[in-house]
Amino acid sequence: MKDDHRKHELLAFFGLILAALFWGISYPLTKYVEAVPTFYIISIRFSLATLVLSICGFRHFRNLNFDTLKFSFILSFIVTAMYIFNIVGVKYTTSVKASFFTTLSFLVCPVINWLLYKVKISKIIGRSALICLAGTCMLCWKPDLGGLVINLGDVLCALASVAGAINIIYMEKISHRANIDNTMFTICLMFFISVWGTLIALVRGEFAYHSMVVSSEMTAMIIMGLFSSAGAFILQIHCEKLVPSNRVGIIFSLEPASGCILSVLLIHETMSLIGWLGAVVIMISIIYMELANNKEQAKLSDRKVN
Repeated sequence: MKDDHRKHELLAFFGLILAALFWGISYPLTKYVEAVPTFYIISIRFSLATLVLSICGFRHFRNLNFDTLKFSFILSFIVTAMYIFNIVGVKYTTSVKASFFTTLSFLVCPVINWLLYKVKISKIIGRSALICLAGTCMLCWKPDLGGLVINLGDVLCALASVAGAINIIYMEKISHRANIDNTMFTICLMFFISVWGTLIALVRGEFAYHSMVVSSEMTAMIIMGLFSSAGAFILQIHCEKLVPSNRVGIIFSLEPASGCILSVLLIHETMSLIGWLGAVVIMISIIYMELANNKEQAKLSDRKVN
């Protein structure tokens, strides 16, 4: 029984890594479409995600209830704010730096859990967070500019990380509720975000830009809708119930590493040797967290047996 639980937990761990990679690709793609109005992007991206998830998960509509609507409605404001901060922030900074500041949620999660829910920050989580922080600092270290350079875009992306941390914690609480179908919850969440994006885009007249959108920009938004929205969120809601939010925050720190690498490969942003080393350090922090956690669980099992 314990082996089955551990197997499911391990699958959830890799599912969350895949979600982080899906979010990572959104950074270079968001930078690529930076000329497109913010709420137009949100509208197209999440409307597509809603449509795809609704078609694939149409059987789950029979599980729709008031709690699903209520909690997805509340979370939609937090997630929408996260994407607004992120999309606008990327316009004023590089994709590489945006991926760093947006994913500071791995540090914010344990702090919020400690302040609000009195969840103790374990030594393993603390060490992983510190190693991860060192790696992410290395990612955006600019020796030619005097070290760590922070601008308006960086601040906005940092605010996105706070919203992201709240999303992770809130999602963990929701995923454990017996009366909520996780797939249906994700569909409702995508729907509400698309509604806010569409309404604001209409008020601001952003749909007038539609005729000027080139095919490559639309392709980028479609990829974000399918993978960075529909795929990532469905993985998060299903996998997070098996992995505590403090660990999830560390896992999602893979976003800056993947975001940086993909920004270099796809839109030819440059990254220094220190930046590449930072990406490696982040990977080390995640591997350390998982190996140390496995060792800790093995010790606890041995104590119970003895």
